[in-house]
Amino acid sequence: MGKNNKKSKIKTDWFEKIKVILLSENFKPFLGWFLIFLSFFLLISIFSPYGKITSKINLFLIRFFGWSEYFLVFSFLGLAYFLFKNLKWFDVFKRGFGLLFLFFFINFYFHYFFREGGILGSLLFSLSFALGSLGAFIFYFLLSFFGAWLIFENKFIEIFLNLFYQVKQETEKIKLIKKEPVEAPLKGVKQEIKLEKEFKEKKELKTEKPKINFRKIIQQGKWELPPVEILKQAKEEVIAPDVKKTSEIILKTLESFEIKAEIVNVEIGPAVTRFSLKPGEGIKLSKIISLQNDIALALGVPNLVLETPVPGRAVIGIEVPNIKPAVVRIGNLINSPEFLNSDELLLFPVGRKINGEAYFADLAKMPHLLIAGTTGSGKSIFIHNLLISFLMKNTPETLNLLLIDPKRVELINYQSLPHLLLEPVTDLKKALIVFNWLVEEMENRYQLLEASGSRDIDSYNRKQIQKKEKIIPRIVLIIDEMADLMVTYGSSVETMIIRLAQMARATGIHLILATQRPSVDIVTGLIKANIPNRICFKVASQIDSRTVLDVSGAEKLIGSGDALFISTELHFPLRIKTPFVSEEEIHRVVKFWSQQIEKISPEELQKISFEEIERKFLPVLDEEAEDSELFKQAVYIVVNAGKASTSLLQRKLKIGYARAARLLDLMEERGIIGPQEGSKPRRVLVTPEEVEELFKEEA
Repeated sequence: MGKNNKKSKIKTDWFEKIKVILLSENFKPFLGWFLIFLSFFLLISIFSPYGKITSKINLFLIRFFGWSEYFLVFSFLGLAYFLFKNLKWFDVFKRGFGLLFLFFFINFYFHYFFREGGILGSLLFSLSFALGSLGAFIFYFLLSFFGAWLIFENKFIEIFLNLFYQVKQETEKIKLIKKEPVEAPLKGVKQEIKLEKEFKEKKELKTEKPKINFRKIIQQGKWELPPVEILKQAKEEVIAPDVKKTSEIILKTLESFEIKAEIVNVEIGPAVTRFSLKPGEGIKLSKIISLQNDIALALGVPNLVLETPVPGRAVIGIEVPNIKPAVVRIGNLINSPEFLNSDELLLFPVGRKINGEAYFADLAKMPHLLIAGTTGSGKSIFIHNLLISFLMKNTPETLNLLLIDPKRVELINYQSLPHLLLEPVTDLKKALIVFNWLVEEMENRYQLLEASGSRDIDSYNRKQIQKKEKIIPRIVLIIDEMADLMVTYGSSVETMIIRLAQMARATGIHLILATQRPSVDIVTGLIKANIPNRICFKVASQIDSRTVLDVSGAEKLIGSGDALFISTELHFPLRIKTPFVSEEEIHRVVKFWSQQIEKISPEELQKISFEEIERKFLPVLDEEAEDSELFKQAVYIVVNAGKASTSLLQRKLKIGYARAARLLDLMEERGIIGPQEGSKPRRVLVTPEEVEELFKEEA
């Protein structure tokens, strides 16, 4: 008995060891390679049954499996694939059973219809004695479905439903074709191109005359709005590429890559001409997109853009730059019924679309706008377009402006406007003070709205008009280059921008931020999230385009006012040619408004004293600069280094130049460091022991 127990124990131990080896993760690749070699060996036996060994194996396969011997090989290869996918053993077994159930159905199918299922087929067919032939077929068919589900899981149901839907669609198409035969149009170069409108090589973009003029939109007061004639109106002529020749080149280029297509429409716009391409049946969109550079090379144009697809249409838009783009005049757009007959006081022309139609947007609905683009792309001209549009509809009673211009040259022409709350701000520290004042003004306005039971500024102003009392004007803050502010003050400016962007809409405060450096440290994620309305002119790289618009494309624009515009109302970037504003037009509009100041008493002009807000907010900024911890750290760094400089504090504390300079000024006031000596670092006047005593006394 003892010997038998010992033998059974040894067998159990061996069984456990073998079980551990077989179920280990390292055994899967070994088993996978074994199944691959076995599959190829079986294939050799099937297709070369002339050897001594292969002939016997082939005979065994035919007798036992019949015609399903081929599927046996693929089942082994499938199982090997699942082993190499590093699945759990449970999932491998599950898919193995799925392959087995599919193999059973195929074997039964061959035996049921052709009597070629071999011995296994005969065994499986024996079920028909119990269920009948049809019942057995249905059983194995359902078993195969279950096997497919075990292999593909939920994807199998999606594949089956899609297949069913496609079959249904094809059946309906066949029925329609039988009922009403349609002649197919000829495709290719020889087919005549149909245009929605007649085109000429030199096309004039028409400007409609307004039916009525508006003058009852704003309060009738002492102010007079500028006439439309103050802006220059001229023909907008564009020289487009030869449409027929360009179409032939596009189609021939695609034909050389075995792609059949047709040009179904051509639209001549101010900046580009769009050729609407309809691909032939079965042509993948990705194949045409991959040929973008080839089409551009064939046409000899550097900035070719493929719009895939054109929104609202089942065509691909090939946008070819015009030989001579049109100059879109702001006077033509301002003198249109859409602008003049509109009640929106902050309406502005964004520009003309590719089809030549004027496109307008309302800043009050946005309520903020981000502008980006490289130097010379049209960014600053677009800011002038915004200002002129606002000045054509608003008096100082309905609109106040705050202009921040670190570049000192772009917005200085507006300094005599009565709409300005302050002269254009060029100093960065003053700009930070203006931001602080604007945040406080927003909070004060919220208190007014709350006290009057008004939802927003429009509701409040309606009540004020009924009472015949003074209304609150909207405030538009325009920053021509926000990069300098962000680099200098960083998180302080970002926090205020985000706060205003989130809360200022109801109070009638709007931000227009412009930058020529659309990097992630300037246009941060939080700023983008709170300013969804953005316009991007030509940028240097695809990364910059994605930073502003979340999509590429702005790097392929042709410049000079060519832009992509996105808003909450649009589901796709809209290509726009923005209006041109001349310096002469700016001077005329500003002069028109400045001449009226003489008729108005100083009390009626809404101005703020910079000296007052500086006295109010500068101590707050100084307190921030003199933050106990930060100031102490700066003092210790300077004393330990034995010298004081802004670059040292910037590097050690990771702060901006302005804040580092302010910390040095505070140290000089307290006698910790000496005065500036040219380009040399400042001298340190105290010892570490004296610094410790100084901080102890303050504590």
